[in-house]
Amino acid sequence: MAASPPAPTTGLPLVVPPGLVPTAEANLVQTPLLHLYVYLLDKTLSGTLVLTTKTGARAAVSFEEGTPTRVMDLGGTRYAERTPLERAMIKLCEVEADTRYAFYAGQDLLAERGAEVPRVEPLAVIMAGARAFVGAPQAEATLRRIDDVPMGIANGATPERFRLTPEERALVERLRKQRTTLADLVKTSGVPPRIVRGVVYGMTITRHLDFGGSTRPPVGLERAVAARAAMASDPHGWRPTTGTTGLQYVDQTGTRPRDEVIRAADPTGPLQAVKREGTGPLQAVKRASDLTGPMPPVQVQAAPPNNEKRRAEIEAKLASAPNEDHFQMLGVPREATSSDVRNAYFKLALVYHPDKLPRDLHDLKPRVARLFAAINGAYEALKDDAGRAQYLASLNAGAVDEQAQVERAVNAALEFEKAEVFLRKNDLAACEACVRRAVAADPEQPAYIALLAWVVASRRPLPPVPEEGKTNNVYDDCITQLDGVLRAEPDYEKALLYRGRLLKLAGRVHQAYRDFKRVTVVSPKNIEAAREVRLYEMRHPPEDDGPGSNPGRGLLGKLFNKKR
Repeated sequence: MAASPPAPTTGLPLVVPPGLVPTAEANLVQTPLLHLYVYLLDKTLSGTLVLTTKTGARAAVSFEEGTPTRVMDLGGTRYAERTPLERAMIKLCEVEADTRYAFYAGQDLLAERGAEVPRVEPLAVIMAGARAFVGAPQAEATLRRIDDVPMGIANGATPERFRLTPEERALVERLRKQRTTLADLVKTSGVPPRIVRGVVYGMTITRHLDFGGSTRPPVGLERAVAARAAMASDPHGWRPTTGTTGLQYVDQTGTRPRDEVIRAADPTGPLQAVKREGTGPLQAVKRASDLTGPMPPVQVQAAPPNNEKRRAEIEAKLASAPNEDHFQMLGVPREATSSDVRNAYFKLALVYHPDKLPRDLHDLKPRVARLFAAINGAYEALKDDAGRAQYLASLNAGAVDEQAQVERAVNAALEFEKAEVFLRKNDLAACEACVRRAVAADPEQPAYIALLAWVVASRRPLPPVPEEGKTNNVYDDCITQLDGVLRAEPDYEKALLYRGRLLKLAGRVHQAYRDFKRVTVVSPKNIEAAREVRLYEMRHPPEDDGPGSNPGRGLLGKLFNKKR
């Protein structure tokens, strides 16, 4: 009789150990929860993502290498079975944008000792969230940028993992056969536009679509390859489970951990490593037990070669690859022939194929596997004349690499979140370094520019207090930056507050008052702005509205008279 699935549990509060500091924290305005799911899967991060609403309600999702393992919803109910767990994750995508999140790397705050890890498909969760997210401002901004860009299925993409409907699968098959644009797909596919846009959005943010410029593999590709390799090489059907020592693997009977079986088979070390080398202790045991012939003489192994030069070469390629097009990835000119492309690919395979790495470079293997997937993608796109011509046309047309844009935006948001943490700790140097990276990656975000202006000003020595009626120009450049932010976002509270502080320090107290007064309108609960307004109005009678003012007739006079 099959065991019944675990029932959801309620009433178990989320316990964050005292003193545990989150790796990253911010609100969901800049980085929607769906994009966080993508980022955690892409970076194969382990830990717990905790969400806190303005009312204080909490939810959490724990991850193991980017795959969700447990969920606690806002009502405190915990889910450990695949289907309700996935539904709870999708439901969480509907939380308010001002909800704060905190990610605790390496901490499973929802762990249950001895509980089995469910077989969740994170890409299916992301696609379901993408369907619901269509119509939201950030989703529509992404779709507008790719509306007229020809697209096709990316090399190595696994769209079957999205659990698509028949209509959605038909869209994928069409994209497999012929590159087309989102606008054309909406007009001619016969599928409702919302469905088309949902599928394209989900496959875009996970890099499963190729717009002609990306060299990075699809999100989740490494996990899929690893799973297939494990199934092919492991006949015992090992499955993950959490135990007293963290994530373990047990066989089909659930009684013998995989490491225990390996140790029993080979007491000297990991079985797979010994078999692969072909010269280790297992072979010596076999020869010693073979009484039919003499044991060959023991050979002294030479000292391992120094591969530091090769390590440096690989690290350099890993660093440059995200910014390379297909030609740069293979190291061939744009006028290269099919033969040139093929020869370049085979040379690169000798260096960057994961199985070609020497033992002392095995720590690079996960990253090199992703790099080699990108090299494969470049080769597939350029290996024949038709493919090269199409790719060149997309480059010449300035095709948008939407995947890279999404990643840059997510990385910028994370840098900004780190900058805010450093600001709260008064570590201004670290704050400035992080926010500069955020501005470089996403220069159109007013929040990033405003914080950069403020932290640059804060790191300068305080100027002497100006005499009455005089000003200084110490902060003019920072004030100008904030002027630009407020032209685009006139009611951006932090920019108004920052500019008000700097104007006050510069001796321009009347202008500072206007900014503080505006903050009290935008955010009536802002204590600092309210205090500054009271101080100004106590110190300046209504006739002191500034040089050349008419008592009682200027803006400040009107405000004063209205208050009386």
